[in-house]
Amino acid sequence: MVILQRYILRQGLLASLLSLVVFLGVVSALFLAELLGEAAQGELPGGSVLLMLGLRLPEAIMLVGPLALLTGLLMTLGRLQEESELVVMRSGGLAYRRLLRPVLAVAVLWAGGLLLVSGWLSPLAIERSATLLADAARNAMVAGLRPGQFDRLNHGRTTVYVGGIDRRSDELSDLFIQHMEDGETQVLTANRGRLWLPGEDEGRYLLLSDGYQVHHPSDPQTGGVREMRFARNELRLPAPEEASVESEAGFLLPELLPAATPAQRREWHWRLAAPLAGLLLGMLALPLASRRPRQGRHASVVAALVLYLVYSNAVHGGLILMERHEAMRGPGLWPVHGALALLVGALLWRHWRSW
Repeated sequence: MVILQRYILRQGLLASLLSLVVFLGVVSALFLAELLGEAAQGELPGGSVLLMLGLRLPEAIMLVGPLALLTGLLMTLGRLQEESELVVMRSGGLAYRRLLRPVLAVAVLWAGGLLLVSGWLSPLAIERSATLLADAARNAMVAGLRPGQFDRLNHGRTTVYVGGIDRRSDELSDLFIQHMEDGETQVLTANRGRLWLPGEDEGRYLLLSDGYQVHHPSDPQTGGVREMRFARNELRLPAPEEASVESEAGFLLPELLPAATPAQRREWHWRLAAPLAGLLLGMLALPLASRRPRQGRHASVVAALVLYLVYSNAVHGGLILMERHEAMRGPGLWPVHGALALLVGALLWRHWRSW
């Protein structure tokens, strides 16, 4: 590979990585807002937000990785076109295949990285997230409480106020609890309390001492109000909901073949979508970067973004159709990839003829 080809390869990879960092920053901000909302509802401990955000990076890379490659190559090749370097290469007798080779190399390397992320890193991150959520849910009762503030737990069904917390012994003082379950509401107050975890599968209990309890249905016409003063009360808390992770989402890519269920077949097509998109969109950057004299520099970028949106929506539409029909046979997403491959081939042939 000549110096010019190595230059295009290096600049293309660098620009694509910088574009990926920018897009990951945007997507991570959206993920962070979602995680902070879950933490505010008591579904996730505040100390686990950053870790959960890091575990969602593979998902973000699968979403924006192909677009980052397309943007980075358009920036690299567009700068060469704008500064007339491609004109000099063409007039100097540079063969079209020598210009195509570094672009193809960048696309293949990028697609290989996306395949590694979608096939191996993403399922490992999903399994780790499920384990983290399951462990955090068992201890979120005390870890998420803040003295002097009302905290909502169990998806808003339980509201807890504590006046003070001894973090060394997990002793609670001056408690107020409102719990709603199956159309009934319980209101409890107690001077002291402590969270009790008998075992991993035996549920969670809140031991209250020296308190008062009011129990009434949500509809006053269905029953009366029951009041009780107690010296000791064991309040069984509802079991935390386990993280709902589909089994096929935790499979490594080789484990999805042969597909045993329609869901596994759909997951396999989804895992391959990002690497194939990276390869095809990377090859598309070369013809899109070429511009005629006095043509706007942003025309190719707008065309690339429109094409990417159409392609990504077609992929998600195909996944919805596969989920709706639940079929073990059929073309899957191959028609969508095939249509883009034909477009890339036609544009490359046209660009080669005009070179």
